[in-house]
Amino acid sequence: CFFQIDLNPCRPHNCSQVFSMDSAYIEKESPVTLDIIAEAARVGKSTVSLALRDHPKISEKTRLRIKKLAQDMGYRPNPLISAHMAHVRRAHPKNTGNVLAFITNRSQESVEADHLRPIREYFHGARNRANALGFRLDFFNIGDAGMTEKRLSQILAARGIYGIIIGPLSDGRGLEHFGLNWENFASVMIEHTFIQPQLHRVCLDEFSTIGRMIQRLLDLGFKRIGIALQSQMDQHANHLWLAGYEAYQALTEPKNHVPHFITDDWDSQAFLKWFTENRPDAIITCNDKPVQWLETSGYQIPDDVSCVSLYWRESRSYLSGLYQNHELMAANAVDLIVAQLNRNERGLPENPKTVLVQAEWREGKTLRRQASEGFVSPLRVWTR
Repeated sequence: CFFQIDLNPCRPHNCSQVFSMDSAYIEKESPVTLDIIAEAARVGKSTVSLALRDHPKISEKTRLRIKKLAQDMGYRPNPLISAHMAHVRRAHPKNTGNVLAFITNRSQESVEADHLRPIREYFHGARNRANALGFRLDFFNIGDAGMTEKRLSQILAARGIYGIIIGPLSDGRGLEHFGLNWENFASVMIEHTFIQPQLHRVCLDEFSTIGRMIQRLLDLGFKRIGIALQSQMDQHANHLWLAGYEAYQALTEPKNHVPHFITDDWDSQAFLKWFTENRPDAIITCNDKPVQWLETSGYQIPDDVSCVSLYWRESRSYLSGLYQNHELMAANAVDLIVAQLNRNERGLPENPKTVLVQAEWREGKTLRRQASEGFVSPLRVWTR
């Protein structure tokens, strides 16, 4: 058996390393570098680097020529160099010039003052993650006077911004059309913002959230579990709240069936009628309206009935419920954008990716255990 390695460090860049084993020879070519592409394209190395990153300083004709040449030559980005550049950006975030856009239809002042909706947490979470990765996050309000999607596209391109995060725009109603020049950008949306176009998205794992909520209530000894939501909230979740609840109804005993109260008639009269007719011992909701309506009618929470929220907020922290991890959702959105930029991906994705984030339990004052400590319900609606 004969094994020979020829590793002469003095060879030029187009040399080969020759391996011999039992008279079999395998030729391994050196990796294609930016210098090699620049020499073949007869341009500078910096021009190649900018062209491969779709920088607007390089004409489209030149970008396409260099990218095709790099592809034909078998160029592959070096992951170690990419990791090093990520480290450089983290160490000097203010000097890199890398900027991402956070787009919504409200002013930054109104976002900062809003303690009811999650937009503030989305912006802060995205900004913190962007800074950690060496990027700056700029705020853009599509609702500004005179601002259009076309105008915003021009502004972003002029500032060299090619990564955009679309925050919630419509208070739960999906948008049919949003006319940015998508082909220029790496993009991601937070929540179910668009019906069309389809983008990569980050959102709460709603089906897991309600399944885990119901299982928690069952293991606390509750049997007649109801749900009371505005229809719009369920529609925004693509009816996953309803789907999870109906799965539980199909599995529980008929005597414990409680019809859902997911309705457009979201007022105290309709809610109290549903409550008195069905008498659930625990109610799943999204806000604190049912608690207020019950207490106004003389019921004690949680002595007479427990209430839990699928949408826990700091502004109503007395509620027991699940926090939807808005900052983590936004951080994942930034990760999706940066990954696209590192791969030089622009435009609408052929196969949109969805990242699901798990909610976290927050203890409040509206839930009281019914069963003894250590009880585990024989009904398992969520086991994984």
